[in-house]
Amino acid sequence: MKEILKRTVIAQGGRNGMIKESTSGITYSLRKPVEMGGEHDPGTDPEELFVAGYASCLASSIEYLLSANQIVFEDITVEATNLLLMIPDQGFQFKLTVKTRILGVSPDVERDYTKKGQAFCPFSKAIKGNIIVENI
Repeated sequence: MKEILKRTVIAQGGRNGMIKESTSGITYSLRKPVEMGGEHDPGTDPEELFVAGYASCLASSIEYLLSANQIVFEDITVEATNLLLMIPDQGFQFKLTVKTRILGVSPDVERDYTKKGQAFCPFSKAIKGNIIVENI
């Protein structure tokens, strides 16, 4: 196994806290979502950060696989929606709805590389069997 890169994030405070990434120095303010009793303050939340990471990782994985197989394409778009579900007596669970579009390829290649990308993507591997994923 070869280490490619390393990222460290420090989270402080919780829902109304902050996070800072140690390599880039990017800092985000965390705010409790309005749906959970928060105010309309600027900031993000863990659910938004997770779905952003998932969508960008899947798009990057598909891009990598298409390029590695010398398949010409125009653009890749992954639209992911993250739902936070409450399951009685179990707690919270995510459900992702994912819509992938690969412009410049046939529908068969799009389906095939979306599936291959999900099998290759580290986020997809991490959530497999733990999060409901619906492809649309």
